[in-house]
Amino acid sequence: MDIDLFGLKVFVMVAEKKSFSAAARALYLTQPAITHQVKKLENYFSAPLFRRQSNAVLLTPAGEILYTYAKKFSKLDDELMEEIGRYTGRLTGDLAIGACTMVGEHLVPSLVKSFHETYPEVSFNIEIGNCSSIAEKLLRGTIDVGLIGDEVAHRNVVTESLLEQTLFLVSVPDYVGIERETISLQDLAGMTLLLREEGVGTRVLFEEMVSQRDMKLRDFQIITVAGSNEVIKTMTKEGMGISLFPRTAIERELKRGDLTISSLQEGEMRHTFYLVYRKQKVIPLKIQHFVAFVKGQVGGETNRSSLRGS
Repeated sequence: MDIDLFGLKVFVMVAEKKSFSAAARALYLTQPAITHQVKKLENYFSAPLFRRQSNAVLLTPAGEILYTYAKKFSKLDDELMEEIGRYTGRLTGDLAIGACTMVGEHLVPSLVKSFHETYPEVSFNIEIGNCSSIAEKLLRGTIDVGLIGDEVAHRNVVTESLLEQTLFLVSVPDYVGIERETISLQDLAGMTLLLREEGVGTRVLFEEMVSQRDMKLRDFQIITVAGSNEVIKTMTKEGMGISLFPRTAIERELKRGDLTISSLQEGEMRHTFYLVYRKQKVIPLKIQHFVAFVKGQVGGETNRSSLRGS
């Protein structure tokens, strides 16, 4: 049996994800297919490549050696495909995209679908997380492009403003105390607010607005929901509190009459999202095309206005 590059790429994904199931999801394969590829490599080298520890799989000493060379082979393959792509005009290979939750849930699916229709030989690996984790993965080189709600102040990263969205107060139509289209922070005092965890853009913007009015978060009843805007939306629809969303994230619920929006009397909360990618001497062709595609789809003035909800 000869070593094949596909098996090495599967091995690298398992090593980086520290999980067979996570690697399977990332590569759109079944877990048995992942296991089969790793077993082939272990049989070839007559050595175990992974060991289990708690809920993770970690590299053995033999696995560490193979990982070093597998990364080199993978990099050479990417460079080869890049050069051939420049010659033929075809885009192929893997593109790793990272996005914060809001963008990941409401913008990335349509962008990836449209790009894949144009360049069907490009495969995607999509990571959804908070802004800081996506920025860290970008700097480590495990993702190629990020769409996040924070600027990345690093000399090796290009940060481009992509779109700006207005955040609204969102509640069920008959929520007690929300009877007007515009409401003040003082009127909200004592009410239940459903917010994301500390450091997430929507919460940071609200905290800044509250601080500027000499108020504190303890003036409200805060329920913190970590990691999911969809859970917050569901809780809002159940009448459990008031949340913060851009209009685009609740378009369907607004049309059905499940939710309603109000503006803050103190002014608009504008949330800016950014396109980030690493500076490189030669930016890979697929990254160049994807960045240009996203800017064309999202960065135009027409799209920008509709995404603001104004």
